[in-house]
Amino acid sequence: KLRILLLAAIVMLLAGCAKKAPTFSVAQNWTEKPNKLTVVFTEPLVENQDDLKDDLEEYADKFGEWFKAELKKDYESITKNSVSLDFQKVDSTAMIIETDHVDTTSFKTPKPASMEQGNGYYLAISNVIFSRREDATRNAAYYNSGAAFGANVNPGENSMAFAGESIVQKGLWIYADYAIYNQAGERVAFGHEEIRSSFTYAMTRSDWEKCVLAFAKRSIARTPILK
Repeated sequence: KLRILLLAAIVMLLAGCAKKAPTFSVAQNWTEKPNKLTVVFTEPLVENQDDLKDDLEEYADKFGEWFKAELKKDYESITKNSVSLDFQKVDSTAMIIETDHVDTTSFKTPKPASMEQGNGYYLAISNVIFSRREDATRNAAYYNSGAAFGANVNPGENSMAFAGESIVQKGLWIYADYAIYNQAGERVAFGHEEIRSSFTYAMTRSDWEKCVLAFAKRSIARTPILK
């Protein structure tokens, strides 16, 4: 039993030390705050249409309009109106999907097929997916208690000791690729986000709103846009 416990501890230590794959990149030479930012995006995909009808019934057949309104509300709030903003929904044929990388991690980088150079920066958003999921994660308390290995454990010492080997979490996820281009049409930032809004029982409109807000924040959080 001691051998098994030691092996488990080593595995957990190595997992904790593992380098996480990057999720974004911002050019080091990008230092200027843009005066204008045009947000260009394609129609988001909702995996479960029943969720959309339940939570955003009035937008069931025009989800792109809701998404545009949320992006506008969130980016205006985040930038505190310090940047002139414009929002454009385009067809997928008007968005070119290129690739870029950070070390060995590859990214899909959307790029508007048409950009007016000298007229501010562009933020392109594509491959947006909303997905309701249940994820099972390893119950650390259960394993740390020794219960998983048959050790004698007093449940009073750890209320989670015998709760089971995994914990199930419900959530609405948003997945999205994005890239930012300067006035010369050069890519100065890009990334991929996977964001979850967790809920205990039922999903509501607020979960959709939280997902979009979190994405908007992350997409420009490390950039001069917020100077």
